[in-house]
Amino acid sequence: MPIGRWQRCVFASCTVLPTALTPSNTLSVTLPEGPIALPLCRAQFTRAAVTDGVHTFGGKTLLEVDGRAQFAEVAILLLFEEAGWQGRWLETYPYRKNPRHWRAWNGAGPNEQTHVPIEEDWVRERLFAIAAANGGYFSGCWDVVAWKDGRLVFADAKEAKKDRLRPSQLRWVAAAVECGSAVEDFLVVEWSLIDRRRQWNANFGS
Repeated sequence: MPIGRWQRCVFASCTVLPTALTPSNTLSVTLPEGPIALPLCRAQFTRAAVTDGVHTFGGKTLLEVDGRAQFAEVAILLLFEEAGWQGRWLETYPYRKNPRHWRAWNGAGPNEQTHVPIEEDWVRERLFAIAAANGGYFSGCWDVVAWKDGRLVFADAKEAKKDRLRPSQLRWVAAAVECGSAVEDFLVVEWSLIDRRRQWNANFGS
C-alpha cells in the first residue's frame, strides 16, 4: 500500500464526528506500512458516585454514565448516539470470532450483558471483512464501532497516563485500512476524571 495513503491529513474527514469527540491532537504509531498519525481527542468523565454491587469487569474505572455506574466505552457510545450515530461496544474477549455487541453495562457482570446484534448488512460485512484480513479474528477490534451515512468509525477508550494501544489494535488498524477504511476513521479517546474539587472551586470559590 502506498505510504502516501497512510499519511494524509487526519482531520480531513473528522468534521462529522460528535462535537464532544472532535480530534484535537494526533497519536503517532508505527505499522508495517510505515508511521501514521491517528486522530486523538480528550474527554473528561465523572467517577460514579454509587458503585456498590457493580461488577468492575476486571477492575475498570466506574463512571457516572446515563445515571448509573458504567464504563468509558458506554460514555463514548452515548456521545455518538446523541449526535445521531448508531453504534455498539464490541467485546472480543473471549469471543474472538463472534464478538458481543453491547449498548450498556449491566452491573451484575459479563454473563448478564444484553447482546444487541448489528442489523445493518453493510456494517456487518465490513467488520467481518476486516476480521478476515486480521487472520480471521476480531482480536484487536477497537472498543466502540459507530456508523452514520455510510461511514464506519472505530473509537477506543484510553485512560490518560494509564492505557495505551496494544499491538493487536494496531494490527486491526492495518487490516481495516487494507479493507478500505481511512486513518481518519479511527479515534483514540484519551479520557480523564473530572476533578470535583477543582470544579467546586471554579463554581463557588475556594
